[in-house]
Amino acid sequence: MQKALAAAVRIGGVAILGLKLCVVASAAPLEPDIQRQVREATFEVVVPKPAEESIRYDKSWHELLPYQMRADKYVSVGTAFAIGDNTYATAMHVLIASFGDSRGEPMLRDAAGKLYPIAQVTKGSVDQDFAVFTLANPPDNVAALPLNEKPVLNGTVYAVGNALGEGVVMREGNYTSDTPEEDSGRWSWMRFSAPISGGNSGGPLVDASGRVIGIVRAMRTTENTLNIAVPIALVRSAPDGVVSVNARGSTGFVVFDKTRSARFKADIPTPKRFAELSDAYMKAADEFNATQLRELLAENASETFPRGSGSDRLLHGFYERSAPGLVVQNGNGDWVITQPHYTRLDLGHEGWQDSADFKGYLVFHRHRPQGIDPATWYADPRMVRDLVLKASPGTIHVNAETVKVVSLGDPVKDSRFTDAWGRIWQVRLWHVTTWFGSDWLMAFDLPVPDGSVGFEARAGALGLAGQIDRMKRMTGFFAASYEGKLSDWNRFLQQGPLLPKPLAAPVLKVDYGRSFAFDDRRLAFTYGPELQKIEPGGRLRLDLAFLHEPAGDELRIAGVVAYNPDEKTEIDVFRHGTPAESGSETVKREWSKRLRHAHPYDGVAVSANDRQIISAIPGVPDAQPAPEVLYTFQYRAETGTPQDQMKAKLDLLMQAAQVTEH
Repeated sequence: MQKALAAAVRIGGVAILGLKLCVVASAAPLEPDIQRQVREATFEVVVPKPAEESIRYDKSWHELLPYQMRADKYVSVGTAFAIGDNTYATAMHVLIASFGDSRGEPMLRDAAGKLYPIAQVTKGSVDQDFAVFTLANPPDNVAALPLNEKPVLNGTVYAVGNALGEGVVMREGNYTSDTPEEDSGRWSWMRFSAPISGGNSGGPLVDASGRVIGIVRAMRTTENTLNIAVPIALVRSAPDGVVSVNARGSTGFVVFDKTRSARFKADIPTPKRFAELSDAYMKAADEFNATQLRELLAENASETFPRGSGSDRLLHGFYERSAPGLVVQNGNGDWVITQPHYTRLDLGHEGWQDSADFKGYLVFHRHRPQGIDPATWYADPRMVRDLVLKASPGTIHVNAETVKVVSLGDPVKDSRFTDAWGRIWQVRLWHVTTWFGSDWLMAFDLPVPDGSVGFEARAGALGLAGQIDRMKRMTGFFAASYEGKLSDWNRFLQQGPLLPKPLAAPVLKVDYGRSFAFDDRRLAFTYGPELQKIEPGGRLRLDLAFLHEPAGDELRIAGVVAYNPDEKTEIDVFRHGTPAESGSETVKREWSKRLRHAHPYDGVAVSANDRQIISAIPGVPDAQPAPEVLYTFQYRAETGTPQDQMKAKLDLLMQAAQVTEH
């Protein structure tokens, strides 16, 4: 719950740093009559618990909670109070936290447990963090609290708020100082020393006479004794008939360090019902964030991969890989593939997940466990998610018990997205609703022969559309090999609608025990079991490279790696293009060796990494005109394999090879 509230402070892309939204108190006395009046005019803000949580646990744990918390049908999210005839105030972030919340709209609750739905929000400010509203059926005989717009510095104050469902409580302190608003000092916040914690947000800060001087807003995470309130004078002087936002937002994109800063400005006419205000604000915020991202990318389009001189090395280069990586711009302006540090999770039956955090996104490679049919794996996201959850070490601690989430159920949305390179992604969205929160899990899964690769993230309803848009754009910067056993490949290639563009036309033909054939119309080769056993358990990896072509940049097969675990032999065929002018001297020297068929590309075996490797390049050395593309054929075997055997194997690989790309 506290996490959900904290997320609401993010306004149009602006994180208000150093603040922690607040909420509680333990009692310190005002005069009895004043205290009674303040209590009667102060209410909890609550949202309904869902009739049923969308997730499943490995054991029942709700009975471990305190009785009041588990018996309550509502969850406290903040505080509000009466400032006039059917006129109430709270912190705007208390309401924003419930924008798009599937659990229901926030309501006020009095000490007797009676609920009062919000009728209309009449005015407010997102950046000044206050909202004024009416109730559909206001309580009888509740006197509005008097207001004091000119409080005295160092005077005694009381922070008043709900104690997370346990009643309204108060704490004493002093109004210590004012501090300028963080962006440009357009107004000043009040600072006070009365202790606060989760639940106080939106409650009144009153003086010793019970007059409201501010709205409790946030707790300083860096100075726990000095907390923040909205001056009530700001609320009184704000225009009626509008909820405004005027905050600076900074927009970035995960693949480079460039940002764009702009002001998020919107005036939403009021009065509006809560749902209407929620829709209008989320629409305005989504439009602002989408515009900023589009303009950021447009401003940098000429130098964003695959455009610009910084892309040349990657588009002309050669690279082998297996684990997924991201194309990012380094400090020199060059685009490179980076692989985060992966941690392995055992899924059982030889299945696993390698995952890593990349700037707030979980990047993963999931290797399908034995016994699960590939078609089922690709079509049943609930099953895959349940496997990961059950294997995860993550637990919830409730008193002395530990509880695991074991299922999120079925995704509420399951669609496909084709990225800029012609790869088909499965986009799954889970709406995760619990007693204490409501948010979304978004997963972009790219089917590969041995399972799936991809990335995922969490977001609230506010910002969901923008996050999905960002993730769609991220797919164009995702690098992954396609790998699996030959048996996996045979079944993967039957998943026609899920195949990427480079595999949409048949390129592989595998006949167990007889032949292996590859043909992508630029390169063709075939071999039989005399070169390498062709068995269901043999492994095949296709490396897909981003290449610069006269007709446009495209994703192409640039490496074929076949490995037999019984024989411990490997067959490699790799594509190499002319190095970029900006390429390293090492890359250029290797290219020169390939052009000349110089050692180690001369059919003479060498030892490296406890392996024997023999390599050759089709064609004639120093051909004129010089080719722009060369293919390296390699055979790898155990250390100690004689040269004549290595050469005979290499000849078998190359004898039926045809290269039509030069």
